Amino acid sequence: MSMERIKTSILYSLQEKPMNFWKLLAENQYLLGDFLKVLNELYEQGMITIKNNKLCLSEKAKKELNKKASKFSVKICDKCNGKIVLPGKKFEEILKIFKKISKQHPPILAEFYQGRIIPEDTLKRVALMHKYGDVVDKSIVLIGDDDLLSIALALTELPKRIVVFDIDERFEKFFNEINKKYKLNIEFVQYDVANPLPKTFLRKFDVFSCEPLETDSGFKAFFARGAACLKDYGSGYIGLTRLEVSMKRWAKFEKFFIDNGFVITDIIRDFSWYYDSERKEEREEYEQFVKMLKFDPGKNPKVCWYKASLLRIESLGKHKTAIPWNKKIKIIPVDEESFTHPSLNE
Repeated sequence: MSMERIKTSILYSLQEKPMNFWKLLAENQYLLGDFLKVLNELYEQGMITIKNNKLCLSEKAKKELNKKASKFSVKICDKCNGKIVLPGKKFEEILKIFKKISKQHPPILAEFYQGRIIPEDTLKRVALMHKYGDVVDKSIVLIGDDDLLSIALALTELPKRIVVFDIDERFEKFFNEINKKYKLNIEFVQYDVANPLPKTFLRKFDVFSCEPLETDSGFKAFFARGAACLKDYGSGYIGLTRLEVSMKRWAKFEKFFIDNGFVITDIIRDFSWYYDSERKEEREEYEQFVKMLKFDPGKNPKVCWYKASLLRIESLGKHKTAIPWNKKIKIIPVDEESFTHPSLNE
């Protein structure tokens, strides 16, 4: 990625209006490590200054920018936040129940690389899946479910079957309690994607969904298990970030879909916003990267800066499973692009 492109993006964002570090980070569409590096350089070069805890352009920077650009403001749609769907009244009713259930979610654990999407965006994911014909009378498998998408789906009473694979054993008790209280029928299987897929789940589902680890091996493992679960012509929903996945890696992942018999039908940028930025105990765990900054960014005022794009893929029929379903996979969960993980910022 061109550092000049990142520099231009930062400067023109600040030309439009001064903002705190966290809001600027929320607008960022580049690898987190590169973004921090360029921001530090701009600060040290005197191109940006800090006033009242906001990043501002210096007079030096203002002279370098095209002044006409500030007259052409552009905003993301404030109704859908760029997510292309507006859930109807029934979804709004379910959201109230879903928010109540979400508050009972077990605390996130960094050892499992967990993160949580805000409830509103989880419901929008369900709405999008429904719009695309991937909910009604469908068998759906979740490869990991930190976001409780399975519960949001089950509350609609539309899917035929919902199965959750998750490595975290705490979820078994949690789902059992929720099933009993709300009369749901979510099946839970404690499962590590590094291990062979249980044969009983092979090609049994119409849809899979996951938020994979974003290293090469982690992504391939989640995708391989999801693809192995799918029937011919099935579909998948996958969340990927720009913060921790470089453009080269994105290209590699997209090619991986195509090489295994899938087509990408949709990529919706920043569809999923994460809770981690709202809850103090979770925020402090994943925001240690600020130690890399040459200035004090201030405390995060509950800005949801960690976002993932949502990809929808569809099998062209007789798709491949990438990695044999009955083989173990060696997974490297964290690498040089995993800038938010606490282990890289100790």
